[in-house]
Amino acid sequence: MSANTHPIFPATPYAITANLSAATACTTRGPTATAGLAAANILAFVPVSNSGLRIDRITVQASSTSITAPTAAQLVGIWMHDGTTAYMIDEFQITVVTPSTTAPCFTLTKTYTNLVLPAAFSLYMSTTITTTAATTALTVSAFGGAY
Repeated sequence: MSANTHPIFPATPYAITANLSAATACTTRGPTATAGLAAANILAFVPVSNSGLRIDRITVQASSTSITAPTAAQLVGIWMHDGTTAYMIDEFQITVVTPSTTAPCFTLTKTYTNLVLPAAFSLYMSTTITTTAATTALTVSAFGGAY
C-alpha cells in the first residue's frame, strides 16, 4: 500500500458545545477506564463519529447566568477516549475575569493542527473546581470537520 499523496478534506463542518455549569471537580490527570469516568467527574464532550473527526479549535468561555459573575481560577482538562480508557491530552488555564455590561467575560481558544479522532474515539472534559450555573459556569466548544 502506498502513501496517500492527495489531500483529504472533511465532508461536513463540525461544531459542538457542552456545559460545565454544574460540574463536580475532577481530581486526577491519570488514565481513567470507561467504568471510572463518571466517578472521576470526567464528562462527555465530543461523541464518537461514524468516520472520524478533525478538531481545529476548542474554546472555553464563561457562561454563568449572572452577567457580572467572575470566573474562578481553575483548569479545564480535555481527554481523548479510545473506547476503553480516557487520557488527558490538553488543559486550559482559566483565570479570574470579572465581566460587566461593558467588559467581556473570560474566553480562551486553542487551535490544533493535528487533533484527528478516529471513528471509535471521543473527547471528554473535566474541571478542577466544582462549578455552579449562577457563578463559575463554563461552556466548552469544539469546531472542525467530520470525514
